[in-house]
Amino acid sequence: MNDNEQKEREKALDKAYKFFKANKKISSAALGFIKLNSDGFRHLVFRDKQHKRELKNQLKRFELLRYLKPTLEGMKYYQEYFETKQQIRIKRQSTTLLEFRKVRYWGFIAVINDKIRIKVVLKQVGDGSIIFWSIIPFWKTKNYKDILTVNLSTGNIEND
Repeated sequence: MNDNEQKEREKALDKAYKFFKANKKISSAALGFIKLNSDGFRHLVFRDKQHKRELKNQLKRFELLRYLKPTLEGMKYYQEYFETKQQIRIKRQSTTLLEFRKVRYWGFIAVINDKIRIKVVLKQVGDGSIIFWSIIPFWKTKNYKDILTVNLSTGNIEND
């Protein structure tokens, strides 16, 4: 990563951090209050615990954050729902345990200004709070007429 890319990333990262600090809770018309916390912020930067997302991917997600609040506040229905059981790290006193918990994901698909199609993913572990998990440009096709397509998703709702 060159100096120019590093500066661009730092600027976008700072802007995203300020967005998260200013919007700790967003009221969703469909699901109530959604929390923005470090888990969602970390997921914008990392695919999983050891692997960072590509710079282009991170910058695009940071750029799309400005559409998060209007999307959640304006949409009364979610378009996708997925429920599974996963092993989750739970901290109890001074030990960390792995426990199976029910994990729910919701997907909201929105078209902004008739040209930007995004997908907002929310997550809930057990009976905990619903949190913001991810935001991605949402295009499935590679080539469609004269539309420039962006494919940053893998189809795996947990990793996207």
